[in-house]
Amino acid sequence: MYKIIYIFIISTILILLSSCANSNLPKKSNNISKLDTIYELINSSSLDKAGELYVELKDSEDQPAIKRASSALAIAHIGKEEYILANFYLQEALATDSSDEFLKFLLVKNQFLSANLHSRDQSYMKRALGALEANRYLVIDSDYQILSNTMLTKVKLDMAWNNREVGNLYKRMNKPDAYKLYTQKIENLGFNIEDIIKY
Repeated sequence: MYKIIYIFIISTILILLSSCANSNLPKKSNNISKLDTIYELINSSSLDKAGELYVELKDSEDQPAIKRASSALAIAHIGKEEYILANFYLQEALATDSSDEFLKFLLVKNQFLSANLHSRDQSYMKRALGALEANRYLVIDSDYQILSNTMLTKVKLDMAWNNREVGNLYKRMNKPDAYKLYTQKIENLGFNIEDIIKY
């Protein structure tokens, strides 16, 4: 009799453990379903809805799914020149995997593209240059180092060109002090005013 009760208890425990283990499977498949839906929404340019679904996915704490979703959303926002949102999703993706070299490069590229978009806004360019200089060290020992250095140089050249234009304007207006100030700004970027030509 005790043997039958013992077998019954063990069987019940095994069934309960099995059902508990299986209860996790729908969550995972639910996350995959959400991820697939996010991809579909991105493909149909419904980034706001994809972002809302991403918040739900993030609550699941499924790190691989969160990384894939946030990376896809970042790339989609870069494509729409929405660099602030792209930066947010890149930071989210990097929070799940801080060793991903491509994500770190995308962060640098996102800042570079944002700087290009605002190349006439000197205060923005100054902030963008600071961010690029700080974040290019994320990829300093990777295959993306040369590309990142090229982007940094391009932003510096844009800033030097803008300073040259303003400096030459002051030179024509016979304001040598202002001209000298903008010449100094160009030199601080590592260039000489006479050498700056539009590339």
